[in-house]
Amino acid sequence: MADLSKVGKEYPPIVWEVERGKIRELAQAIGDPDPIYLDREAAVAQGYKDTPAPPTFLTVPMMWCGRMPDLIVDLKINILMVLHGEEEYEYYRQIYPGDTITGIPKVVKAEEKESRSGSKMDMITLEVLYRNQQGEDVAKSRSLIIERK
Repeated sequence: MADLSKVGKEYPPIVWEVERGKIRELAQAIGDPDPIYLDREAAVAQGYKDTPAPPTFLTVPMMWCGRMPDLIVDLKINILMVLHGEEEYEYYRQIYPGDTITGIPKVVKAEEKESRSGSKMDMITLEVLYRNQQGEDVAKSRSLIIERK
């Protein structure tokens, strides 16, 4: 069972240098054919200063930096019982290749709920506020992790 007492806990920062290749790989992996994610010239022609990161790009640093397994262990979540509840992103500035973004993962909500069928589950909401190399807020991600009991 998840440790619901961790609300408010912050974890070590995620530091990620945004690479053009990772932007392209994600766009191809999710099947987004928009050329602004694949070609710098196409992006500039559309008014961007470079190839922008796709909307779901913030999943990449969280998974690649290895932070998620540490969070799962610290929160005492049984990985075999996990469902991905939802993911949302709020962008304040565009993210481009060459940016270094730093995010601080934080548990913002943890509660037990009962499903319509009567089974219980723990619901943990993680939030990560990302800042760029100038210290500007660029985006916030929220993830809901559901642990079935």
